[in-house]
Amino acid sequence: MLTNIQKKEIVTTILQEKNRIGSANKLATKCAVSSAIISQMLNSNWQLISDDMWMKVSSKIGHKFTNWNIATNTTNYKTMQKVLNDAQKECMFIPISYRAGSGKSEGLKGFLKNNSSEFLYHMTCREWAKREFIENLMLCVGMEIPRGYYSIDKLGQKLIDFFIDRKSHKPFLALDQANSLKPSALKFLIHLYNAMSDAMSVVIIGTEALEKEIKRGVQYNKAGYDEIDSRFGRNYIHLIGATRQDISKICEVNGIANKKLQKNVFTACNPTVKKVGNQMLKVVEDMRRVKRVIKRELLMLKAS
Repeated sequence: MLTNIQKKEIVTTILQEKNRIGSANKLATKCAVSSAIISQMLNSNWQLISDDMWMKVSSKIGHKFTNWNIATNTTNYKTMQKVLNDAQKECMFIPISYRAGSGKSEGLKGFLKNNSSEFLYHMTCREWAKREFIENLMLCVGMEIPRGYYSIDKLGQKLIDFFIDRKSHKPFLALDQANSLKPSALKFLIHLYNAMSDAMSVVIIGTEALEKEIKRGVQYNKAGYDEIDSRFGRNYIHLIGATRQDISKICEVNGIANKKLQKNVFTACNPTVKKVGNQMLKVVEDMRRVKRVIKRELLMLKAS
């Protein structure tokens, strides 16, 4: 059963998303619930709202319950902020492709939290083909899916028209886990670029598979892949990993101040040697492992 504290956390995220998307009605459409439900949540009329409904809305707006603190001064986090800010400022189409667990999603969340414009849109992708992708993106930006039969091209054009109508506001769109998308969904971004080049930002974020899939498609001359690669600049942003200093910063914000324990955490995460510029650095590339090791150390501290 959800506590009132947890519900308040969800409401805080609802308010942030409402401000970003433009209205409570658009947010209700995105969450596939009635506007009355959103209104009741915002106005603390919670008596008749089930936990299932709370969790449904929570999932749609990307809220997660956690006791984990993000260090905002680490190398990867700062890299993500710079790339996303540059994309927004210059209306660029940028791909970020790096291994799972490197902190890409957390960096995106931080950027969105610090930028409250209603013209910033983000969506976590799944294994969608073109129609599923377009329909889910329509819901994400607060559009209603038209009733009756619409061809994929007509649906796609409605979505493109939505962004064209907002050209003067230079909309920003981030697609997380874009490596999950089917080729037909990725190819839709060609048409979005053609309509919105220099008028909006699109950042696709995924694992190493994102870059490999597109580059392989270019290599074997698969239809559409060269166009995708070209429109995203043929240059994929890679992160570095967490240095020894980064691990110390992550430890500190999560309650481990002892320098020896911080060093133990770094060692326990099996850092690898990596060339960064002209330097050879030891880095940890899996932040999920860092999180597990730190939580283990915290449990040991409590038990001692």
